[in-house]
Amino acid sequence: MNELTLSDAAVAITGGARGIGYATAKAFLAEGSRVFIGDLDADLAESAADELGCRGVGLDVRSR
Repeated sequence: MNELTLSDAAVAITGGARGIGYATAKAFLAEGSRVFIGDLDADLAESAADELGCRGVGLDVRSR
């Protein structure tokens, strides 16, 4: 059976600036994934991304 590896996987996480989303981003980064976080609070998304060493941006998934 093929083993799933997260190393170098590209991961997008909505609501990633705090709580469960932040913890999920941190876990994926620990496995070597490339992570992009989006959050309604753009400033918090950018701040969280800076802390984690990934990229972040303001994002409202309700808007096309």
